[in-house]
Amino acid sequence: MLLYFQQLQEEASPTEHILVAIDHTAWGRADAKTLQDRTHEYHKGVIIGQGYSTIAWIPEAEGSWALPLLHERISSWSSPIEKAASQLKLVCEQSINPVLAVLDAEYGNANWVLALF
Repeated sequence: MLLYFQQLQEEASPTEHILVAIDHTAWGRADAKTLQDRTHEYHKGVIIGQGYSTIAWIPEAEGSWALPLLHERISSWSSPIEKAASQLKLVCEQSINPVLAVLDAEYGNANWVLALF
């Protein structure tokens, strides 16, 4: 993440917004009975596995590039909203540029807004 921010600072003015996208992904691990901290995840129905939260920098207006800044497992004592909020806060603290985040409907609620404070 720090390497990407170093590159960003070389290429963009400090007033230019950077665009990040945040998403929660489930990884099914139903057969991994000894895998610690498996949770119930939603992926085309409920599955047993682990959830991951990714925040990625979208460096260009056109194209398909997305550079992952953080990709972290969501533990059973956390939630996708809590993990995404902590990731966004960290990115905002590290960036000298203003940050604009896009997220899907999973985060369109009061819990997301409250987690950012």
